[in-house]
Amino acid sequence: MIEVPAVFQPRNQQRVFRLLLDAMARPGTVADLSPWTGGKPAFLAILASLCDGGTTLADSDGLLSAEDLRFLACLQTDAASAAFIAARGDERPGPGFQPPLGTLTAPELGATILLCIETLAAKGGDGLQAILSGPGIEAEKRCELGTLHPAWMERRAGWVSFFPLGADFIVCDRSRAVALPRTTRAVIAGGRA
Repeated sequence: MIEVPAVFQPRNQQRVFRLLLDAMARPGTVADLSPWTGGKPAFLAILASLCDGGTTLADSDGLLSAEDLRFLACLQTDAASAAFIAARGDERPGPGFQPPLGTLTAPELGATILLCIETLAAKGGDGLQAILSGPGIEAEKRCELGTLHPAWMERRAGWVSFFPLGADFIVCDRSRAVALPRTTRAVIAGGRA
């Protein structure tokens, strides 16, 4: 009998999905997913709650194991055509791909990019910080993005500049996630993104 890891159990997937909905509705809010991941990374818990057999996924940096991919059971493709993209967010200077941004008649075809980083809260406040505004944020909100490479935010600015086209970001460390929907305006503290 195959043991199903906690991250793929329906009850845990439902809880992660609910936390993700709250995070998308309140951009910049940190969602702690650790109680429902069974020790697996937060990005995998999110994929487990969103993906099914009809979903396309690009694992551009080889973050998923063969077992993870078997349980996800989604269609693997390249980043240029995937609905979901998993990538490292702090090891290289930004993306090496162009994600789907949707169309004016079908903006929902824009990708959701899950960026895996070491930590959302870098020690001593040395991490990347952004000032967020837009739907779900009263006035402005300062958001810690920890070890996320700034080039990702620069590329995001271009991808979301023709709203409703764009890509949604979910930045994850091992146990937590922060959502940056395409509707959110983000300015890097001390710069522009």
